[in-house]
Amino acid sequence: MKKSLMLIVIFNITLLFISGCAKKLQNEYGVFLGINDDEIKKLNDYKQVVIEPQEFSKESIDKLHNEEKKIYGYLNVGALEEYRTYFDRFKSLSLGVYEDWPDERWIDVSSKTWQDFIVNELASEYNNMGFDGLFLDNLDVYYFFETDDIFNGLCLILESLKEFDLKLIINGGDTFVSRCIEKDIALNLFDGVNQETVFTMIDFESKTYEKQLIEETTYFKKYLKSVKDYGLEVYLLEYHASNSLSKEINSYCKENGFTWYNANNLELN
Repeated sequence: MKKSLMLIVIFNITLLFISGCAKKLQNEYGVFLGINDDEIKKLNDYKQVVIEPQEFSKESIDKLHNEEKKIYGYLNVGALEEYRTYFDRFKSLSLGVYEDWPDERWIDVSSKTWQDFIVNELASEYNNMGFDGLFLDNLDVYYFFETDDIFNGLCLILESLKEFDLKLIINGGDTFVSRCIEKDIALNLFDGVNQETVFTMIDFESKTYEKQLIEETTYFKKYLKSVKDYGLEVYLLEYHASNSLSKEINSYCKENGFTWYNANNLELN
């Protein structure tokens, strides 16, 4: 009897140990814009994930929530891809070709038609699917077309998105974010930023990944400090960082309370 009881105790302790290790091994954050429903298992080891809503069903979102994950839906606010079913509908609002992404166009975010579409069609659909937040891309349109109309257009979109009570993370957009901080309106519009290539860089011609230039890393560190000091959350998205560089990024993020993901490739799959 005592032997059986001892075995049960040992078995339970072992289970607790394995469970604890599993939790420790789980990654905090991942960006998977290049996968679909059929590859949902790739999200198993992540607590927070960014996915392309049009590649997933509501049932999949529910399944991920049952696994206690936070799910962010990708929403391209400042540009328009040729492969989207709605490309022809909005191509007249194009402001020019997106460098390094020839199948994508910068879009006039000051257009009421575009604003209504982003908020009342796409974001509304994603909200109904059960997403916890939105990963808002290409607000860098303000960097390339730095006018009050573009800035105000982005602000109007963000104000409207806030009504869904979704967490809003801006991908990039440092020029826009910095102006929002200067005007002391950032916290009213969004909750955090995701900054790509702080420590790594992408060579689009050779399709290789290298260490970022020192001056670029220095700039982004200073910028992200201002973002953190203002009270916004900070995420980093790096590409194919080496083991030694990953240790440097880990140390930086741990010191500053940031979260980061090391993507294997630009396709984010």
